[in-house]
Amino acid sequence: MRRIIPERFCPSRVDVAGVGLCIVASLVFYGTTVEPFLQRQRALAGQREELRVRQDKAAESKAAVAKARERLAVAQEGRAAGTIGLEPAAHVNKRLAALTQLFSGRSVEVDDVQTGEVSGGPHYNLVPITITGRGSYASFVRLFGELRSVFPDMSVARIELAGQPGQTGAPVTFQFDLLWYTASDRSAAGPAVADGRQ
Repeated sequence: MRRIIPERFCPSRVDVAGVGLCIVASLVFYGTTVEPFLQRQRALAGQREELRVRQDKAAESKAAVAKARERLAVAQEGRAAGTIGLEPAAHVNKRLAALTQLFSGRSVEVDDVQTGEVSGGPHYNLVPITITGRGSYASFVRLFGELRSVFPDMSVARIELAGQPGQTGAPVTFQFDLLWYTASDRSAAGPAVADGRQ
């Protein structure tokens, strides 16, 4: 039998054109089909992430609205039942002393206490009170939990805590902005006028 020894491979022009045509067809296929598909997948992934973030924010907002409605219902029940007796704003020094005593009793050092301008309303007045000081984080947690039960006629408008996260024993500085609901001048004057007293 005769053995055939192939000659050195020498591509013809047809072979080169065929390989080139395959490469061009692959690039066209990638550019028209694969790349747009990958872009759509990336866009969909971004939209899914944005949707997840918006759903989380919506859930947080829904929870905040539910909590606010719950607080409003409790306040309205308390007002309807008359369980919260509002003191006159003239007792501000007595209230500041009681607040300072509450803070000090929870191992919180009070550095400063300031009151703002009283704003009047038809049903109650608001007295803003700002308290600054120092203490441990645990003492603030206990204090915040007790503040509403000890003083049901007060609400917390803002809390600022600042400390050294790396130093667990270092005191935390704080600022509490509180609102004290006091008896309205109109509601306080009403019975006195009816009785003929001033």
